[in-house]
Amino acid sequence: MRKFKFRIWDRENKKFCISDNPYPKGYSDTEDRYIVTEFTGLKDKSGNNIYEGDIIGINKEKSSLKLPVKFGRYSFGKYIGDCGEISEDTELYGFYVENEYLYIQMLKENVVIVDNIF
Repeated sequence: MRKFKFRIWDRENKKFCISDNPYPKGYSDTEDRYIVTEFTGLKDKSGNNIYEGDIIGINKEKSSLKLPVKFGRYSFGKYIGDCGEISEDTELYGFYVENEYLYIQMLKENVVIVDNIF
């Protein structure tokens, strides 16, 4: 079972903090000072925790595909048959990247964190 951890971006101080609590000290739902992202339970090739909002790639080369890790509803089509017919998509909910190959490599912990959306 994965441990719940959160990375909180403080817009005012322009820095992150890591916490077990998604509500930082001084949190108010009426202001948008903090952006809370969750730990995916996965690590990159170097053993760094991957959080929602991290931009991952296969390597750090310019030509490498790089996409942000997101949380929500997603699906991938399954190709079947010689003509490439698509079976029904299975909808899932959780952490994902919008590229099936990169998603599989993320699950295998075979990616690097290149940056983050902040």
